[in-house]
Amino acid sequence: MAIMKDMVDWLVNSPDGSGGDSQRMTPNKFLPAHLAQQPSISIIVCDFDGLNGREISKRLFNDLGSQSGVMIQHITKKLKVSGKGTLVERIVAAAETGRKWLVAANADILLWGEVSPEEGSVTIRFLCALADADTQPGSVGLGDTMEIPVNYDAEMASVVHALVLAAVGPRKPHPQREELAELLKDPADKLNAYVDAPPSELSQPRFASVMTAVGNILAATWRLTKEPTRLDRAVKAYQVGLAKSYDKENPLSWALTQNHLASALQAQAARDKEAAPLIAAAESYRAVAAAFGSHLHVNDWALAQSHLGDVLVKLSTYENPVQRLKEASEAYQQALKVFTRQTMPGPWSELMNQLGVALMNMGENVSGNRVLEQSAACFRQSLEVRRREIAPLLWAQTINNLGAVTFSLYKRNENLAILNEVEACFKGASEVYTQLGRQEKARVALRNMERIKEIQESGGL
Repeated sequence: MAIMKDMVDWLVNSPDGSGGDSQRMTPNKFLPAHLAQQPSISIIVCDFDGLNGREISKRLFNDLGSQSGVMIQHITKKLKVSGKGTLVERIVAAAETGRKWLVAANADILLWGEVSPEEGSVTIRFLCALADADTQPGSVGLGDTMEIPVNYDAEMASVVHALVLAAVGPRKPHPQREELAELLKDPADKLNAYVDAPPSELSQPRFASVMTAVGNILAATWRLTKEPTRLDRAVKAYQVGLAKSYDKENPLSWALTQNHLASALQAQAARDKEAAPLIAAAESYRAVAAAFGSHLHVNDWALAQSHLGDVLVKLSTYENPVQRLKEASEAYQQALKVFTRQTMPGPWSELMNQLGVALMNMGENVSGNRVLEQSAACFRQSLEVRRREIAPLLWAQTINNLGAVTFSLYKRNENLAILNEVEACFKGASEVYTQLGRQEKARVALRNMERIKEIQESGGL
């Protein structure tokens, strides 16, 4: 508790004695705090690294603090991307410190970054308190940045404000989620114009950064409102940003925008029940993998291969199932060259599970048992890491998959002996899903178990 108290004290009184700023802005900023409505979002801005970093953070503090529904703090300490390791490793290390600040202040998001006087630019980074899946449309993650001029204008400040709302909104529970959706609608409507008439005065890196931010804002607004045009405009914004942003010497930002585009395209495909967006999403991930190469940005290359596999599995339900599932299996196997059991057991077990699913679906569409047996082997290996006592939900997912593929093998051979394993798989999955409140999944697993018992009692299919 002493450590937490020290952190809270530090947020109020910074080490250099200047103190941290804090304010809650309402329609009347002089309204006593006990009469003011609760803020919809709580923001921390820390000092930016580089020359005049504190001035930049102060300006962001004032710009964001002038918006309704916002509680904001400025802390006079820097979060730096420094030390040993790759850029990603250094960002992750800095984020560990930033998360402590978020917890201590009970805040939703931290704005941090660096100033480049030589280029006259500010790189804003965003760290959210709540997790979000990286494949969700518009999800703002650790790698996302917004690059703006040091002397940015009010219009650019409004983009920053909207991106902060977009980063936090979809992660919030009800009713704060609805409050943030209302706060975001008007800024998103205004920024929609950027898609057709993007800002022409920005340099190439800033242009791509801002258009990616606009895409994320529109995609997050879609997640909050489900208005279909928001998602379609997000796709267009990403495409505009990608049109002139590729730098083969520094592909990270370009690849990140491609990832955002692929996530939005997958959402389009799910919404419209069409294959074309999935084909485009697969091309995005292929382009990212090609840009990174298997030896330059190894982990990012492997992640692109993993995402490609997921898209191809979805695409197999629309066209050429065996071919698409074969391509998906190959993509997963490429990723497994990097995410090994020894170095990254969590991602490895997820990939083994996904490879098992692809092989199971392929096995249903080809003769013979070899592919189905390979699928079962993948699930069994995954379960060596996804143990019930450690990761019960992941264990239930994979044990349920093992039950399904083993039952497929039974249907080929009608070997009653293997039904005991099938029954045990579905029974275990049903128990865990019930314990964890996943009632629909529990019902499905239970129905499968009951069907197996009926087959056993009747002596076969």
